[in-house]
Amino acid sequence: PVVIGQLHSQLAPAAAAVKRLSHGRARVAYIMTDSAALPLAFSRSVHELRNKGIIDVTITVGQAFGGEIEAINVYTGLIAAKEVADADVVIVIPGPGNAGTGTTYGFSSVEQGEIVNAVNILGGAAIAVARISFADPRPRHQGLSHHTITSLANVALTKCTLALPMIDQMKLLSIQEQIAHTAISYKHKVRVMDGCPGIIELQEKGIAMRSMGRSYEDDEVFFLSAAAAGAVAADMLKST
Repeated sequence: PVVIGQLHSQLAPAAAAVKRLSHGRARVAYIMTDSAALPLAFSRSVHELRNKGIIDVTITVGQAFGGEIEAINVYTGLIAAKEVADADVVIVIPGPGNAGTGTTYGFSSVEQGEIVNAVNILGGAAIAVARISFADPRPRHQGLSHHTITSLANVALTKCTLALPMIDQMKLLSIQEQIAHTAISYKHKVRVMDGCPGIIELQEKGIAMRSMGRSYEDDEVFFLSAAAAGAVAADMLKST
């Protein structure tokens, strides 16, 4: 399984969920793309996750550098994760930082859709992290972000599983209503999973969660969404 996110802050919950639900047995590789910061060393999070055993190997692709394995592009990065790193689950997420213009296609994490295609071309199982927030004041990021909608409804030409977290029923219904009005509803599979195991794993290991200046307590749904994608990967792993 390959988990594909849009923001660097989604890495920790996604990876922690895999570790928790696999009882530490799953080997997790992190692929850092070159759509945000290029040096892996810029990420304090990766350093901590690696040291605390949440991720097992780092791979940088394209113009990004500093991973334990370096690859020319996402395709060869994915191949290296399987053939060189012997990973059970691969998490593909950009490094720290992110660029966006507030337009439909003007954001760096539009690559999520392209990476879904790459995973399918290579015969993998693609799992997309939903960018969800009820704390972000910007209308385009309220509920299910337009970044997720654009990437999966318009850019991804092949199928993935979109993970949604188990949250307050009214909030979940509002997300499902958003999805129903997009091509995601017929192009992809949607699964609702419990993201709490990933959050508990991070809390027990003393790993803080922050995104856009907000902590887990400020924006629980954002982090639960990433952890839900990790839970989907762990569940897929059990059935293989």
